[in-house]
Amino acid sequence: MSAAFLEPFLDTHALSWTVGLYGCFLLLLALFSAGGPCKHKAGQAAHHLTMVIPFAYLALTGCRLWFTASATVPDSAHSRMFFNVEAMRFYAPTMLGLQVFDLSTTIILPGMRKPDAIAHHAVSLYLAYQLTGNGFLHYWEPFYFGMLELSSVPLCFVDFFRAFPALAKRFDAVNEVARLSFAGSFLPIRCLYMPYVSYFWWRDFLSLYADNDKTISANVGLFAMFGAINIFLVGIQQYWGYKVIKAAMKMAKGDKAGREKEY
Repeated sequence: MSAAFLEPFLDTHALSWTVGLYGCFLLLLALFSAGGPCKHKAGQAAHHLTMVIPFAYLALTGCRLWFTASATVPDSAHSRMFFNVEAMRFYAPTMLGLQVFDLSTTIILPGMRKPDAIAHHAVSLYLAYQLTGNGFLHYWEPFYFGMLELSSVPLCFVDFFRAFPALAKRFDAVNEVARLSFAGSFLPIRCLYMPYVSYFWWRDFLSLYADNDKTISANVGLFAMFGAINIFLVGIQQYWGYKVIKAAMKMAKGDKAGREKEY
């Protein structure tokens, strides 16, 4: 395995987040394994609560930087693709470190090995790996690696309570707030706003390709892969959005049965 292949994983941000998340996970795993209502699924409990930290960080910084990106990056398709913004450079390696942890624990932990989740994590890891290595798309990263994670914060608690029905019943109000917060952020941001933003990414990419932009031409295979990933990610959000709407309709009727099998 070449040093060049490993270089993105050894980025300061990527490595710090990978080590930090595993450290937090192992600490919580030891705590939950010692006893209590989470003992029988200590790994899942540790995973869900650990993920709150990076998701909250990315979401908060992403919302702030995404809505100021236009003031930071020159108004041209080429700049939105390739302009280097130091303040936004941390997104891709942070997401890389997050996905190394998230993908590996999703595969390892019983009860979390859902094919759609594994595919989503694997594709996100590949995208973060490539962008950590080449430094493209800084303008877009606060949205795709930041703001999109707003819905992931309440989802961590939804997943936690789904894994522990007894705790969900005991803390019913907290669980209901988490579920409402998740649906209320996932549907508008991931199912509506994400396709809208993606339209502008595609517009920039296709205009540069049509103009024979030198950087695009030199990396056309990579950008074609970015496009394919975008289509996959936008599509899977619509699939999950359909499932969220179904769950929300059941919730509106007061039906709480089968929640452990949702999504």
